Amino acid sequence: MNKIISAVVARLIVYPLAVVALLSLYFFFVYVCPKNNVSQFNPGQWKIEYQDVTFTTKDGLKLAGWFIPNKTSSKAVIVCHGYPMDKGDVFGMTEFLARDYNLFYFDFRAMGKSEGRVSTSGWREREDFLAAVRFLKDKGFVDIGAFGFSMGAAVIFLADSPDIKCIVSDSSYARLRTELGVIFSGFGILRGPLTLLMKLWSLIFLRVDINSVNPVTIFSRTKTPVLLIHCLTDNVIPAQEALELHGKIPGSELLLLPAGNHGESSHSREYEPRIRGFFQKYL
Repeated sequence: MNKIISAVVARLIVYPLAVVALLSLYFFFVYVCPKNNVSQFNPGQWKIEYQDVTFTTKDGLKLAGWFIPNKTSSKAVIVCHGYPMDKGDVFGMTEFLARDYNLFYFDFRAMGKSEGRVSTSGWREREDFLAAVRFLKDKGFVDIGAFGFSMGAAVIFLADSPDIKCIVSDSSYARLRTELGVIFSGFGILRGPLTLLMKLWSLIFLRVDINSVNPVTIFSRTKTPVLLIHCLTDNVIPAQEALELHGKIPGSELLLLPAGNHGESSHSREYEPRIRGFFQKYL
């Protein structure tokens, strides 16, 4: 009888739990070791002068970047891409800024042409952004702004650099744990266990507490001017994330666009003039 009960328990409880655990482990490693997407173009093909550069983070990773000089401006903007892409992915939506500012694009760790084996969805990427700030400061720049898309925007908030004069955030998440829930929303009753296990694997393998990766908490302490942009129909990061950030960041500006999925905010006619006006005002 005991053997029969043990067999039933194994089939009904142990085996399903083991399958869920293995499934979550698979998702975890797919997520933290993203496919390397490298854009097959450079700003020169857009007839924009640029320099291929490399710089190093405090933890010793060599990152790849594009520096686009503007001989008529002493101001610079750092442009940060989203997960799991590279600097070229946000070039088309921000190249208009080259008319007014020096621009600095770079690949986050484990993405594009940069070194690194794992992505932490923003936490360790703070060091990448801070290294980019140091790169510009070493060039003599004092007036530095930042633009970030998706994870890139979250990184800027998490880094909370005092050297950044103003920030444009396009489609940032407010709390990483909330975004995990969205990612697994299509898994029904497995959503909770998969999310919980992803947090566990992050603690074990990366020493990163996902519950602490909260741009909305970290950045609410500062007074840096912020423009938040988000599509109301974003299919990856809900617009509620932008509303939460707006409610917590004092004096932040909010541009909610009625249509568009994740990464399509730049299709709006309001996009370019609103961003240009914001940087002209604060940078």
